[in-house]
Amino acid sequence: MEKKKIKIGLVPKLIIAIIIGILFGQFLPEGFCRFVVTLSGFFSTFLKFVIPLMILAYVTMGIADLSQGAGKLLLITVALAYGSTLIAGSASYLVSSSLFPHFMSEGALDQIAATADASLTPFFSITLEPVMDTLSAVALAFVMGLCLSSMRGKEMGNSLYNGMSDFSKIIDKVLHTIIIPLLPLYICGTFTDMTISGKTFAILSILWKVFLVVIIMHLICITIQFVIAGTVSKKNPFTLIKNQIPGYTTALGTQSSAATIRSTWNVQRRMAYVSRSATS
Repeated sequence: MEKKKIKIGLVPKLIIAIIIGILFGQFLPEGFCRFVVTLSGFFSTFLKFVIPLMILAYVTMGIADLSQGAGKLLLITVALAYGSTLIAGSASYLVSSSLFPHFMSEGALDQIAATADASLTPFFSITLEPVMDTLSAVALAFVMGLCLSSMRGKEMGNSLYNGMSDFSKIIDKVLHTIIIPLLPLYICGTFTDMTISGKTFAILSILWKVFLVVIIMHLICITIQFVIAGTVSKKNPFTLIKNQIPGYTTALGTQSSAATIRSTWNVQRRMAYVSRSATS
């Protein structure tokens, strides 16, 4: 009998990386910790370089794959996104202004401020400037996606579309073979630096309470959004939430909406296929 490989999800890996980083910073010599911080810095630089490319690839293809009415659908989507962000941001401000002051004592804040500049210096660093900033990537992706959606097969051929499709596959490969597997290294380096500089325990004494409130607010916001979406589309909202768990864990682990686009897009395509199959 073949032994089943135990697969550990991204979030458990990040939790393990946090624990290992704290142990490194607490018990290992400074030279080793600087080495870990150096590797973490390399990854951070590479991640900042790749994120605009991820936005350009995934958003462009997401819009380009829409059929007729892509502009109208995009306008509705943007309006919904900004509207929900405004509501969620207002709720976050009200909750944070009323709850967080009770979590943070003056002594803890003074301790965090005292260690603010006590970070480890990496052995060396590299300069890797992004091709474009995030906002430029979003704007270019919108323009290219809308033009490809409306012009492909009419005013132009499929060459650019196929090129962007291949580019999207390249970025997808980079995401799944480099960024996601090495993300725990980045988190480990961050907590190694925080621990050896004395920040970890001061920050964690506050952070776990803040994180708990954030997760609760996430769940409330997601439930409200999916109940509304399920009501409009006449689908079970809890089934829709279940289908989005991979995207949510990716977003929670990477803290990057760009990294989540591919996962969310795959879920939507799978759901569309299931709906067509059920109709047939």
